[in-house]
This record gives sequence, C-alpha cells and structure tokens, in this order.
Amino acid sequence: SDPGRDHIFDGLVYDRGALTLHALRLTIGDEAFMRLLKQWPTTYRYGTVSTETFIHFVERLTHRDLDDFFQKWVYQEGKPQL
Repeated sequence: SDPGRDHIFDGLVYDRGALTLHALRLTIGDEAFMRLLKQWPTTYRYGTVSTETFIHFVERLTHRDLDDFFQKWVYQEGKPQL
C-alpha cells in the first residue's frame, strides 16, 4: 500500500497493482467488476481518494466483506499467488 518514496516507481508496484485488479475481478466476478470500472471513475472524477476509499467502495458495490482479500493483496509484503 505504501512502497515508500524510494520505491514508488518500482516495477513491482505496477505489476502488483495490475495483478490485484485481476485477482479482484476473479473474486467479485465479471459483472460486478464491470460495474466497478464504470462507477468508480464516475463517482470520484476530479477528486482524490485513498486506498481505504477504494476498498469501501468495492465492498459497498459488491455487498461483500473483502478485508481478507485486500489484506492479502494490498497490505502484505511480497506478491500473493493467484
């Protein structure tokens, strides 16, 4: 979630972000993921948000508790297995 100033542009940051979105799609399903892709930018256009805002948004959208998913994919070190 915070790679630190010296690692903000490391490849792992970008790879892990893409893998996290892919894993989220597998977890919540295509239909919910497509709704997320449409609603997220519409809701937060021209604003700034936090990781926590994104997590709450996804949980509200899907009516699911995704704490374990985000703990694994966002807050733990390393790259989880799909």
